[in-house]
Amino acid sequence: MAWGKGQIVKQALRTAPEDYAAFEAVNLAGRDGVRVLDVGCFDGFNTYLKFAPYAGVARVVGVDPLPEAVAEAAARTAGDARFSFACSTFEDYEPEAGERFDLVYFSHVLQHLPDPQAALAKACRLLVPGGFVVVKTTDDAAKLSYPDPEQVMRRLFDLYERHVLPNTPHTACTDRCNGEKCYTLMRRAGLGNVAVRQFAADTCGKTLEERHALFERCVYFRRNVPACVDEGTAAEIHALVEAWGTLFDQDDYYFVTQSFVAIGQKPQEGASPWKYAGPVFESAPEAFRKPQEVQTEARPRGGAPLAPADAPAVAIRPLAERDLGAVMAIEVASFRDPWTPLAFALDLRHNACAHYTAAFTEDGLAGYLGWWGAPDGAAIVRVAVDPARRKAGVGRALVEQAVRDARAGGHGVLTLEVRAGNAQARGFYTRLGFQEAAVRSAYYEDPPDDAVIMALPLG
Repeated sequence: MAWGKGQIVKQALRTAPEDYAAFEAVNLAGRDGVRVLDVGCFDGFNTYLKFAPYAGVARVVGVDPLPEAVAEAAARTAGDARFSFACSTFEDYEPEAGERFDLVYFSHVLQHLPDPQAALAKACRLLVPGGFVVVKTTDDAAKLSYPDPEQVMRRLFDLYERHVLPNTPHTACTDRCNGEKCYTLMRRAGLGNVAVRQFAADTCGKTLEERHALFERCVYFRRNVPACVDEGTAAEIHALVEAWGTLFDQDDYYFVTQSFVAIGQKPQEGASPWKYAGPVFESAPEAFRKPQEVQTEARPRGGAPLAPADAPAVAIRPLAERDLGAVMAIEVASFRDPWTPLAFALDLRHNACAHYTAAFTEDGLAGYLGWWGAPDGAAIVRVAVDPARRKAGVGRALVEQAVRDARAGGHGVLTLEVRAGNAQARGFYTRLGFQEAAVRSAYYEDPPDDAVIMALPLG
């Protein structure tokens, strides 16, 4: 599936908030000793993105039938002993020594398995009582296209179902209408407290460029026509792809695609009722309340370091929850103790003193910065830059924007804290005008170090 790998990565980043919403619902950020089974882990990119940020996740086992993908996944996560991978189909996989899991995760995998009902029944068997199954899937029946008088989209989907899926590796059993079935399949597998949530993306109010991006997101697999398909059918598929694309040029065209995320729980005697919580919280995790070290150099946790790139054009805008997938990819590459997606989400939703900005280049999110404003001043609490965009002006642009915003907010000083041993970061902030104001002895634990408080007067 090398032809789709780049798009798979983009999809994992773009739709990560959907998975994080499910993990939020099962309180993954508040649990300890969690064991996860990721079914169909592929090259491990999505596995690491989704579970590395959670300190309470003690073990993650990824299962995939492709040997080269499993080898890449193992190399990618070599710096994190919590992750291991097995080369196997899910049908043949059996955990060692009767191990059971707290969470079994299917990300766009269940629809590809030959018997989804049997797969969910097995997932239920592999769970501890009270454990969860999380399924992320799609449903072409939920897609809408209007006006589409020639039924271009539906005709394309029909040809794709009949001629492409059965003749493409890994999709021969694919059910493109899996989303509507998840609730019933889960209930029949013995799971309780089943909830299904839909996440929509549409053309409503989008620019031409954004509409084209949505089209490419939804059509890239359908451009792949196997050589075994007869020339006439292949030509018809290509013609329908082009015709569908022209619909997205029209600013009155409406298209919507939906992802389905389903959660089910294995029953346990005397368990308290569980309900899908959604984005409702009463308090933030303790780790989120304390300002964290400000970094300027990312520390890659797994895989080969990324090389610096030429200085790109940087655009700054407010950070949004839809950016959390890309944020977490940078977060886990930059910190030994990454924040969870929930920590960022809580700040964005509920902390009126919090201000987050994001730096974008043509390749996507390049970095982000958060600062909190208080009556006695403002403080930078988090900043990180994509390792591939180090030394390209991204960090400077973010800090300079924070200085402007804090000054405009009427704050008299902007502070931050940094490890005493991080001479590079201290030099960076000194060049931006910050002065060393105080030292907190033995503030950091891993590794032990003092914290240097640096301050920039804004008057």
